[in-house]
Amino acid sequence: MNLTNLLEYNNKLKLQLNEDNKKYYEELLVTCRAKSITSKEPELEIQLLEILQDLILYQNQGKNFHEIFGTDINKLSDSIIDSLPKENKVIVFRFILAYILITIVSFLLPSVFTKSIQPYLAVLSILTLFLGAAICFYLILYKKNERNKWIIYFISFVIFEISLFLVPILEKLNIFPHWLTITIPLSSNLIYIYTIFSLFSIVYIYLTFKKYYSKKI
Repeated sequence: MNLTNLLEYNNKLKLQLNEDNKKYYEELLVTCRAKSITSKEPELEIQLLEILQDLILYQNQGKNFHEIFGTDINKLSDSIIDSLPKENKVIVFRFILAYILITIVSFLLPSVFTKSIQPYLAVLSILTLFLGAAICFYLILYKKNERNKWIIYFISFVIFEISLFLVPILEKLNIFPHWLTITIPLSSNLIYIYTIFSLFSIVYIYLTFKKYYSKKI
């Protein structure tokens, strides 16, 4: 059974849960998947499927999620992730590289149409977004619990939005020194290089995700 089949089977079984058990199981599912960047995803999905099957069994006996697995979703997800084999570091690196390529290609795309770019601000925007995303992941993975989860979600959303729009807003307010806001025209050669870079990036990203998500277990 491949990863896609596991996910489909999991979704079908979830229909057997009552509203309360489904709510907490889905919270566990989302938390585990968010934390599993260095863990083997098929093994995680098998573990989640086994938990779901146990939950359905106990539900038929009149028990709920908290009676079986406790109330601390964050702690439970940590124990599940810790028990899983870790992904090869090369795979983790490939996904990080894919994320970086997606960000770079997306940020530079508008410059192709305007045929101009602010190189320093472009680099600063990308670095700011990376920093904001890293802070959001840290808060959600390590600081969120059942009591403060909505506060953490809200704070993470605000931080991500700030990191996304901070540089453009500061530019509009003329905060940056003049040398940072220099705009240079893009020559046909640079646009050609960007096009080639984007095509190779798209192929790399596609192959990375295709290879990972089509693995047999």
